[in-house]
Amino acid sequence: MNLKTKCLLFWLAFQACLINLHAQSQPADPFDSFNQKVEAITNQITEVNIPDRTINLMEYAGQAPDREGTFDFRESIQNAIRELSAQGGGTLHFPHVAEPDAWVKLTMIYRIKGPIHLESNIELLIDHSVKLFFECAPEAYLVDGKGTLRRYEGTTLYSLSPLIYAFNKRNIRIRANKGNGALPEITGDGESWIHWSSQVKDAMAARGEEPYWEFIRAVNNADVPLRERHYTDLERHPYRPIMMEFFLCEQVEVNGLKLSDSPFWVVHPVFSQNMAFRNIIFDAQNVNNDGFDPESSKNILIEDIIFNNHDDNVAIKAGRDKEGRDGVDISGTELEGLESDYIQNSRLGGATENIVFRNSTIQGHYALAIGSEMSGSVRNIYAYNCVAPIYVKSGLFIKSSRKRGGTVSDIYIRNFQINRTLLDAIAIIPNYDGDAESPYPPSFSNIYIENFRVRSTENGLRLYGWPDARTTDIYLKNIRFNEAANPLQYNFVENIRLQRVKINDQVYNDTLSRSEADESTPNQN
Repeated sequence: MNLKTKCLLFWLAFQACLINLHAQSQPADPFDSFNQKVEAITNQITEVNIPDRTINLMEYAGQAPDREGTFDFRESIQNAIRELSAQGGGTLHFPHVAEPDAWVKLTMIYRIKGPIHLESNIELLIDHSVKLFFECAPEAYLVDGKGTLRRYEGTTLYSLSPLIYAFNKRNIRIRANKGNGALPEITGDGESWIHWSSQVKDAMAARGEEPYWEFIRAVNNADVPLRERHYTDLERHPYRPIMMEFFLCEQVEVNGLKLSDSPFWVVHPVFSQNMAFRNIIFDAQNVNNDGFDPESSKNILIEDIIFNNHDDNVAIKAGRDKEGRDGVDISGTELEGLESDYIQNSRLGGATENIVFRNSTIQGHYALAIGSEMSGSVRNIYAYNCVAPIYVKSGLFIKSSRKRGGTVSDIYIRNFQINRTLLDAIAIIPNYDGDAESPYPPSFSNIYIENFRVRSTENGLRLYGWPDARTTDIYLKNIRFNEAANPLQYNFVENIRLQRVKINDQVYNDTLSRSEADESTPNQN
């Protein structure tokens, strides 16, 4: 080998080393394995299989739905579900009076005074232009005069039953039948529930009693055992029902419905896993009408949704305060002896993880929220391909409190297109209630956002932590806010990486850290 060849080989090896060193110096793109991680979650959600057995509710009850909702079908529904369950499961069909393919269909109402409690291996199949109307009658939602086990704003208790409820069940489906007409609708008489709870609240205030929501938070932080948490006095405990709650359930699908006028949150999987919610339209304009609130659950898919909500579209939660951090004592209850990932040492609790939210149209309060009830921790969240053609209050809001504790980590968000946000494009603020003293600051880290665009917003990026719990390792790439009155605000943060972030006419390619003791963490809820 001559000298010229040796020099050429040496030069090529040297250049290869430089390229390798440069590559090693570059941080790995957190989205490199995004698709594989999403697929690993969705592969856990297996198909629901319902036995081939059907009860036609109109034939079973000997009554037909009508435009006025004249007949109360609740007893017939529960009897039919029990009968199907005794045979191993099957489908309860809510037919329209017209044939499925009829072109002209008036809306027919099945009035239901009280909750539907589901069993394993049950399907509710609803024809188009059929409405399930759950009448507001608080006493009817105390089943056999007793409270139903549920979680209310991060605190587990016995109270008014959700409208559609399953406890410790698996293999459940609620879906639209094939045919013409409007999407089948489940509606909850929510305005009447709001009016009732407001009357109770005012009467309690007139008597000088503690507000019912403060009472239940005190119960949580006092670690009152679950067996003592029975709150069924309708003059003091107006804990409005959730529309759908799946408690300790597995393998659930809800598909092809319109959900409207809910009394409280709309869809709430809690201590549950392996569920898919798809092809749903919301028209939920009451206070607290969150769309989806997956809480202390895992392997949840939310896709192809059209939101129109008077609260958060998707709010990912994991319990509140003491209960969220340590679980609730379940000794002496029906939970004792059950096997579940969420039951350890006679306490019920746990994190929320492996949530996929995608391909949806967003409208309402916060498009995607995490918290504020997140004390059991939230991790492995994947949200992508969402559009807001009108407005939302905020695109992303990660929220918490020094009362909560817990962690939020490994959050991946990409491909959001938002016309306008009324408040924040992206906000990470752990000060939901203005409490600057409690000893449980939450921890936020490893949050990755790319291809997130907002045409107009009041605030662009607002990123905060606490002096003793800094928000760390936030990665923002290809972010564009065309019009932002307040482009960038941050404090008590470390390693905020900005890559091709353009706000108004300024481009940011920086790594930011800041801890200014004289600037407090703002309060926002």
